[in-house]
Parts: sequence; structure tokens; C-alpha cells
Amino acid sequence: MKYRSLGTTNEKLPLIGQGTWTYGENQSEALEEIKALRYGIENGLTLIDTAEEYAKGGAERIVAEAIKDCRGDIFLTTKVSAKNCSYKGVIEACEKSLERLNTTYIDLYLQHWPSKEHEVEETMRAMTYLVEKGLVKFIGVSNFTPELIMEAQSAIGHHVLSCNQVGYHLNDRRVENDVIPYCQKNEVTVMGYSPFGYAPQFFGGVGFPEQGTKGRQVLDEIGGKYGATAYQVALNWILRHEGLITIPKAKNAAHIKSNLEALELTLSDEDLQVIDTYFPKTNEGMSLVKY
Repeated sequence: MKYRSLGTTNEKLPLIGQGTWTYGENQSEALEEIKALRYGIENGLTLIDTAEEYAKGGAERIVAEAIKDCRGDIFLTTKVSAKNCSYKGVIEACEKSLERLNTTYIDLYLQHWPSKEHEVEETMRAMTYLVEKGLVKFIGVSNFTPELIMEAQSAIGHHVLSCNQVGYHLNDRRVENDVIPYCQKNEVTVMGYSPFGYAPQFFGGVGFPEQGTKGRQVLDEIGGKYGATAYQVALNWILRHEGLITIPKAKNAAHIKSNLEALELTLSDEDLQVIDTYFPKTNEGMSLVKY
């Protein structure tokens, strides 16, 4: 397994983690989801990302079952919903997440989205309280622009803002223009979610290139050089940035095995130029969205 540091901390995280969005939504899939997480853990994917919003806490319960006998080996990330970002709301949400996760601490606690109702300063005050109480080890944010990251960093004083989790994939490269450069300069880890595209209900349904499209053909051709799939090429492409890790969701062992194999690729400069041609970067930065 390959690792990168979490921000300015001494914590080392695997380049690929395990996302759990949609976990816990269907009880009939619970055992398969637990097995998938266990398979990933056994193969070095010890970073697990979840959130109180996922299946209304159901994903956290799935994670709790998967890590119950190996909690000490896991780097556990969860997120507080924007609607719960008042000072009191953050603390109560954290306590409920701890209960669902059946753990006494969260390794990395993130503000899931910028909040319409609560100022960043108020949310971060609660985050620092949780760190000082030992309930949270590291503070992070998600879907924050550089301007909001600066607000959060200012609000936490001597504490460290170690991570910004953002959507990042071939069809949405906006974070390359502002978020990634800012985070690299300020030693904030970028944790890229949805590396294969967003679900239809989000961001206009921007997703992975469909079979038969020119972009997909290009990824298939590049993958063919390495005995890899288009998905493995796309995942490896994301990890070319220093200070970036990614958290693809995988619902079964086969998906996780495929993600792990993506780490073994070394895309040539020529291949990267071809990808840039078919998946060009625009000049716009990341949009600010508040919930």
C-alpha cells in the first residue's frame, strides 16, 4: 500500500480509502457491504469515510459492524451535516455518530457542506471543543472553497485544519484551478470523492464516460496498454497530484480489488496528455454551495 501524510500531521493514510455513500440504505445488502469493507481493510484500505447523512446514520452502523474487532487499525472519518453546524448541534451530532460507530473517538471529523444558517466560526469552535475533549483527533471540512478554508483555519487558532474533501473526477476538474493549489500551498490534504462521477441527482448528473463515447474509448485504449480498465485509469489519473487521496465507494470485493490494482499503474506523460485532450480543464473554480 502507498501512503500520504494527512496535512501537517504525522498521520499516514493510504492513497485510496473506502467511501460508504448509500451503505445502509438497503438492509438486504448489509452483509455484502460489511464483507466489502472487511476485504478492503484486510488489503490495506484502512481509511474509511462515512457521514451522519448517509442512510440517516445507517452507513455509520454498517461501518461499526465492519470495524468492531479492528478499530485501532482504522482511520475513521465521518461528517456533520450542514443543518447541524451550530455549536450545540455539532457536539450533539458528534456524540450520536460516536454511538452509531460504537467508538470513543473519531479520527477525522468534517463539516460536510458549508452551512446557510451557521457561520464557519461557530462550527469550528465546536470542532476545537471536540478535539480538546478527546472525542475527535483531527478537524477537516468538505466542499469548501479556498476562501472558506481560510475562515475555518482562522477560527481554529492553534489547531490544524488537515483536510478538505471535494468531488473530483475526469468530467469535473474545477478544483484543479483553485482548491488543489491552495491546499497544496497550505499543506491541507485533498480527499477526492466520487472519482468515477456524481450520481444523477447531483451536479447535473456529470458522471463517468459511457461505453461507446469517444472519451470512454480513449480510456479503454489507454487501459489496454497496461492490462487495466478505464475505471482504473481514471482512478490512477486522480492520484497524480501530491497531497491528494481518494475515497471511491465499492460495494463488493471485486470493486475493491480493481481499485487496489489501479495503484500499480504508471501512466506515461503521453497518456496524460491524451487524457487532457479528451477531458479538458476549464477555467472556472469550484462553486460555493451551501446547505
